[in-house]
Amino acid sequence: MTLVNALLVRLADAVLAPLAGLPPVAVVAGCALGSALAVLAVMRFTSNQAALAAVKRRIHAALLEMRLYNDDLVALVRAQGEVLRHNLSYVGLSLVPLVITAVPLTLAIAQLQAWYGYTGITPGTPVVVTAAVAGNAGAALPRLEGAGVDLAGPPRFFPTLGEMTWRVVPRTPGPTTLRVVTAGGAVVEKHLYVSAGDEVARRSPVRELPSFVGQLLYPSEPPIEAAAGVAAIHLPYPERLLPVAGQAVHWLYVYLALTLAFVLLLRKPLGVVV
Repeated sequence: MTLVNALLVRLADAVLAPLAGLPPVAVVAGCALGSALAVLAVMRFTSNQAALAAVKRRIHAALLEMRLYNDDLVALVRAQGEVLRHNLSYVGLSLVPLVITAVPLTLAIAQLQAWYGYTGITPGTPVVVTAAVAGNAGAALPRLEGAGVDLAGPPRFFPTLGEMTWRVVPRTPGPTTLRVVTAGGAVVEKHLYVSAGDEVARRSPVRELPSFVGQLLYPSEPPIEAAAGVAAIHLPYPERLLPVAGQAVHWLYVYLALTLAFVLLLRKPLGVVV
């Protein structure tokens, strides 16, 4: 998974970095259009289009029967059963395209989340960096280092949680690297992006030990080595909300809604039964 993420990060950066100056809504809409075209292409070439069209006709016929014979209990129950049976057939025919598209879309969403899911930490604004310390650190506590940031006050250690926290104040905008140095000399790095405005950039709030779910949700950085003595490092990036019709909406809702809308709009012009 780490190698796959490394390749996807390079690919996503090559595509999204040149678009960072555009409005996020426009880029998310473009990604939704590309996703819809990919979904339609997979549906076209991996599903039985004739069988799907026939099942949809049978569903419509059963629905029409329910409307015409709504005063006949026997006919109504029979038509409802037909609707259920044909819907199950429809799901079965759509299962292969669904599985094929689920994996790449999930990986693409994780990359888009890193670019458009968070806003930046601004210079002069104190933030709390949290490190999950493996085991009981006792008196041998790790320390935090980083160029372009100032430590505001002493670190705090919470033995029952196995966590250490540092209150840091970024000085200058741009990317920097925080370094958690353990008593044994192990160094665990965490990338921090400080932004002067609402600029778009790759950000990751978590770096943790290797896990499938963790690497799926936070693919931007390689996992921490188990022998490092630190289980995870967390940064409190605020979530980015996109302005849509006067409302602040999470980018994922916008992406999913537009992808579905594009699929419905383009299915007939492209001759795809969905």
